[in-house]
Amino acid sequence: MKIKAITILIFCSIITFVSCKKEGKVTNQAKDKIEIDKDIKPDSLTLLYKTTNKDNTEEIRITAYGSIENDKYFLAGDKNFILVSKYLKNENEFKLIKKDTLFSNEFTYTKIDKKSFQKETIDNTEYILLSVNETVMGNAVTDENVAFIMLDIKTLHFYKLDYTGEPTLRSNEAIDGEFIENESLNSNPAIKKILYQFAYKSKWVFHNLEDENNYTNYVQKWETDNNVSNHLANGSSGIADVIYSTYYKDNLFSYTGKYDKEESIENDNFKIVSYFRGNIIAFDKNKKMYFPIYTETCATGCDKKIRFVSENSIEVKYHEYSPYPTSIINLDEIIFKN
Repeated sequence: MKIKAITILIFCSIITFVSCKKEGKVTNQAKDKIEIDKDIKPDSLTLLYKTTNKDNTEEIRITAYGSIENDKYFLAGDKNFILVSKYLKNENEFKLIKKDTLFSNEFTYTKIDKKSFQKETIDNTEYILLSVNETVMGNAVTDENVAFIMLDIKTLHFYKLDYTGEPTLRSNEAIDGEFIENESLNSNPAIKKILYQFAYKSKWVFHNLEDENNYTNYVQKWETDNNVSNHLANGSSGIADVIYSTYYKDNLFSYTGKYDKEESIENDNFKIVSYFRGNIIAFDKNKKMYFPIYTETCATGCDKKIRFVSENSIEVKYHEYSPYPTSIINLDEIIFKN
C-alpha cells in the first residue's frame, strides 16, 4: 500500500522537537535508573503505602516523588520516583535501615492503582504487589505501559512484568495490548505465576471475549482487512486506493460515541459521520446496515472533514496537517467481507 513508506519517512518530521526529546529520555530509562536529585528532601515525598510486621518492629513504606496536589497516586513531575524504604523500631521510633528506587521515569504521567496494593506469601517470603500506569507527556508516543511489580519485603528486591498497548474504543479504561516477555520471570516460575494472576485482574488489562466479527471489534477487523494500523500520534496515515469493510446490523454510531452535527453528512442513500480525530462511519439507508469507511485515531493531525461530491462518493479532506490533504472515496467501490 502507498501509506506505510511515506508515513514512516514523515513521522519524525511532524513530531515536535520537545516531544521527540522526551520520547528518547523515556525509552532509555528502562535500562538505567534515573538518578534521584540530591536536593529531594524527605518531606517532599508522599506516602502511598505502609505495612508493619506482626511484632510491629519492622515497617515498609512506599513513597512517591512527583505527586500532584489533589491526588497522591498521580505523578506528573519532570522526574517521577516511587521509593521503598525499610525501617526497624529502635526504642519508641522507627529508624531507616535500607531504601531503594522501586520505579522511576521522566516526562511521563504516572498513575498508581491505589487498590492494587496487596500482599502475597511464597515459601514463607512475603511480597507486596502494586501496579503502575505510564503515559508519555506530549504527542510523540501514543502507547501506554503498565508495570506490575512484586516486591520482596525482606530484601527489597523486586520483579516487574510489563504490559504495553494503547486505549481503544473497545477497551475503555483498559489498555489494548500485550505482555512483554521477561527472562528473569521465566527463571522464577512461582513469581511469574503470581504476577500474571495479579495482572489479569487489573483494570488496565484488556480481555477480548468477543470474536473478531462482533461489532465491538469493528476497528480491529477493519485494520486487519486493510493491513494497516492507523494509530499515529500525529495522524497522517493516508487513505488507500482500495478499501475493505464489513456490514454490521448494530448501530456503530451509538457504539463509537457522540458526535457534533457538523461532523455528519447525509443524502438519500447514506448517513456518514467523521468523528473528531477518529473514524469515518456510514449507514446505508437502503440496506439498513452500518459499515466503517476508514478508521484512524491520533492526538493531533488527523481530523477529517467530509462532503458528498456525487450521490455515492465523498471527499475526505484533512483539516489539520497531512501529506494526504484530500481523497475521494467511491462508496460503490468498497469491497465488503460479508
